[in-house]
Amino acid sequence: MANDMQSIKRRIKSVESTKKITKAMQLVATSKLRKARNQMDELRPYYSKIQETVGQILESNKGMVESPYLVENQAGKHIYIIVTSSLGLCGGYNANVFKTMVECLKPDDEIYMIGSKGASYLAHHHIDYHSQYVELNSTLDFKDVIRLVHELTKRYQNQEIASIQMIYTKFVNNLTFQPCVMDLLPVHTQDFENMTLTKKATLFEPSPEAVLNDLIPMYLQSVIYGYLVESVTSENASRRTSMENATDNAEDLIEELLLKYNQARQSAITNEISEIVAGANA
Repeated sequence: MANDMQSIKRRIKSVESTKKITKAMQLVATSKLRKARNQMDELRPYYSKIQETVGQILESNKGMVESPYLVENQAGKHIYIIVTSSLGLCGGYNANVFKTMVECLKPDDEIYMIGSKGASYLAHHHIDYHSQYVELNSTLDFKDVIRLVHELTKRYQNQEIASIQMIYTKFVNNLTFQPCVMDLLPVHTQDFENMTLTKKATLFEPSPEAVLNDLIPMYLQSVIYGYLVESVTSENASRRTSMENATDNAEDLIEELLLKYNQARQSAITNEISEIVAGANA
């Protein structure tokens, strides 16, 4: 019985140590989540305004604007930019991205992977990918996003790329986040049909085509960076939820172990009293 009590005490100490770790990670994830949400909210007006401007040009010059970014190159490859995490303990965040990725990818598609967890997954399955932007979700360096967009748009203009899509995790709220597949290039004019656009006459110099060709790379930079920050926000929200659940489970387990310990101690005391009474009667 004493051995059982000592074993239970060791388990209680072990669970309490685990609880301290999960609680600390929960607090860290909460702090990172707050910072990422603030950054996401600050970015939205910027890329929303660029999106509105692109929509304004396409809507006011419908059928008259020609741009290589509006046409799919039939001979090129399909490109996927995929955002995963570089750290673990974030619940089903990566698993959901991998599931969406498997559903979308075809053997000839190219992958630009962001996040070391996704890179490890592809390496394990012997799938080739571009690795130069793997750490982008950790650095969130806008210069790297500019470099990525410059590389992709140049290849698109050379007709090496048929389309560009991005798989990221959409942040709905602190408890809800879902993987999404977004079309980046070619830019589809129907995506802007439901937008509220100004009815004022707009003059574009030197031409709508020239403005659009300069504006679309800026649009891609802002949208890719916005989706990247949204994925990082979702990752931290998922990790915070996972660590909160782990902390709650640890508390429940400690209560169960304490109950078992008290029962074992009470049983030991009862046995000792019984032995003393039996000795006295003898």
